This record gives sequence, structure tokens and C-alpha cells, in this order.
Amino acid sequence: MVVCLALFSLYSRENGEGPLHGLQGTAGALLAPVQGVATKAVQPLRDLWGWANDLSDARDRAAQLEVELRELRSGIAEGRFQAEETRRINALADIGDRWESDYRQVPSSIVGWSPSPFYVRAKLDKGTSDGVVRNAPVLAAGDVRAGLVGIVTEARSNSSIVTFITEAGTGIGVTITDADNAIGLLRPSTPGQMKITGIPRQSPVAVGQLVFTSGASQPISLPSPYPRGIPVGVVTGVGRQEVDVQQTVQVTPYVTPRELAYVVVLAPETERARRRAEG
Repeated sequence: MVVCLALFSLYSRENGEGPLHGLQGTAGALLAPVQGVATKAVQPLRDLWGWANDLSDARDRAAQLEVELRELRSGIAEGRFQAEETRRINALADIGDRWESDYRQVPSSIVGWSPSPFYVRAKLDKGTSDGVVRNAPVLAAGDVRAGLVGIVTEARSNSSIVTFITEAGTGIGVTITDADNAIGLLRPSTPGQMKITGIPRQSPVAVGQLVFTSGASQPISLPSPYPRGIPVGVVTGVGRQEVDVQQTVQVTPYVTPRELAYVVVLAPETERARRRAEG
């Protein structure tokens, strides 16, 4: 430290042509080529680091945009359905309120998954003590808006089991309001996809149309536990042949089970809702 202070004092006192200034210039000239080589050698690492940061930012932004897209798509679905329902209901008298008034929403956490790789069932932390009953519809919750994901198939005091709509054997009465209110039966097909059967070939079903619960079941002898108007998914394919009486409609659900950490159970509050659950 003493030597450094002495050299700094001498350097500051001498003029620009002093020996210390000359030594500085010589050292700079000798190190300039080395500095240039070092800069070129490090530049690829700097570029790689910048690319990695940009990629991470892009992935985060893509995930956020996906969440926003799901929210927007579900919001559009709800708005379009309500507009159609309002038009139809205004022409009638003494029609009840929307289905939300028949149920109390019970937020629930998923605390266990079935061993199936397709996550067809899950355990919830709410049960009959919270108003949850068997055959109560289950909607998505969390970072996605309301969309049907399943139904309660077992209810105990402090827990319940939800069976997702993707489980084989599931059948849901649905309607496509944009296709002249065509109705059909929605069932799982391939993993992550579903299909509607029972829609006449002449119904104007098209890709991009929205699918909702119809509030009815097929066959008519079995009541539907799902009230009318819950968003389910979007039409992604339509198959019809001239010789076919019916068409097959492919549907992508709004929500897949693996996206969920929380759900909302619709606990019946009115006599109408309780009759649906009792079947």
C-alpha cells in the first residue's frame, strides 16, 4: 500500500512526459492485443448468456399469454351464451334465474390424484360438511375461468372425489348455440379430446363454435346433473358424409385435469338443483 501511494503521488506530480506516464503508455500498448483477443473470446459467452435470458423471458411471456387466452376465450363463450339465452328467454314468461342462483360455489383444493396417467379422478379437501354432495358439478378454478371439468362421484364428511369429464364412460348432454342450438351427447375420444354424437347431419356445426351443457340428458329417462349453460369446450373438427344421418363433432375441452390445483364445486342451494343431484 505504501508503494502504491508513493507511485500515485509521483505520477500525479510529474508532467505528461514523465517516466511513469511513459511506463503506462508502454504497458497499454503491450496489453492492447491481449485485451482484444480476450474480448473476442468472451463475446460468444456473452451472446449465449443474452440468448438464454431472452429465451427465458419469451417462455414466461408465452405462458402468460396462454393464461390470458384461456381467460378471454372462456369470457367470450360465457358472453355469447348469455346473449343467446337472453334473446330466447325474453320471449317467454316466468323463466327462472341463471343457473348460478341455484348453487353455492365451494372452492376446493386437489389433495390427491388417481394413479391413472390421464388423471381421471382426484381427491378434494371439501365434503358434505361444506355442502358438497354426490353429482355436484365441478368447474375449473385458479388461473382459468369457469369451465366444466367433472362431477363429484363420492362425498364424505371432509373430502370428496371428483371424476373428470375425460374418464371413459362419461356422457354429458351438450348444446351448440351457434348451430341452431343443436344438442348431442359429449363423450371422451382420444386423450385430451372429446366428441359429440347424435347431432343431425343438416345442423350447421362448424369449427370454432362453442359447446355448453344443455341441461338435458340422453336418453331422456335419465336426468342430467349438469345445469344448462356451463362452458365445456370448442369445436375443433366436424365429420359428415352424404350417407350419414348424424355427424361426428370433435371437441377440445377448455380445461385439462393436469392444469388444475384448485376447483370449484357447485353445491346445490335450491330444490331444483337438489333434484338434479339426486337424479
